[in-house]
Amino acid sequence: MNPLITPNTTIGEIVATNYHAAGVFQRFGMDFCCGGGITLKKACEKRDTDMKSLIVALQTIEKQSLGNDQNFQSWEPGYLIDHIIENHHNFVRTKTVEISVYAEKVARVHGERYPENVAIYDKFKMLSLELLTHLEAEENRLFPLIRTIYKARIKGEKIPGKFIDSLKDELNQMEDDHVVAGDTMKEIRELSNQFTPPADACRTYQILYLNLAGFEQDLHKHVHLENNILFKKAEQYI
Repeated sequence: MNPLITPNTTIGEIVATNYHAAGVFQRFGMDFCCGGGITLKKACEKRDTDMKSLIVALQTIEKQSLGNDQNFQSWEPGYLIDHIIENHHNFVRTKTVEISVYAEKVARVHGERYPENVAIYDKFKMLSLELLTHLEAEENRLFPLIRTIYKARIKGEKIPGKFIDSLKDELNQMEDDHVVAGDTMKEIRELSNQFTPPADACRTYQILYLNLAGFEQDLHKHVHLENNILFKKAEQYI
């Protein structure tokens, strides 16, 4: 058990230390916003939740950050693809759902006073749909194509021209998608005043902006691994 998390630690304290914890409490049906002042023990008693399971889930999110010493350039394409799917595609699939819930609530509750949050919600909802479609295209078309061509090159086999043409088209399309996603996140950043909530923002408001900032950071890593490493490797096989 993490020594920083005890039965007497409040939900608010945990979320303040690691904003990703908000998603865990949300999954367990616990109020981290207005109810953030109660302890884990009281929250678990209130929801009839097993505290050990909750703490394990909280500990898991602390292990999700990537190390900075990974030499991605040396990885073969298949391994790099597995890493991207496990660490970035799965992150997008989880976080788009979680952030959309926060964004909808903030837009609904605070949209009249702070109308930029309505635009943020609309743009993030659109971005989520585009990214999920993009992930499916990569996993169902581009990534298998890269794996196939790489294995053929290793074996010294001739690559059919249609495979090469398809790879070129897919790489161009995916890079265009990345530009669109990056531009949308820039718009959200500007609308949110660089992810800075107002002084009177509630906990959900604060968590939304922290999550948006984290989402943008992960998107930058994600796009870097694909555009600058994986796709460059694939281009060598053309």
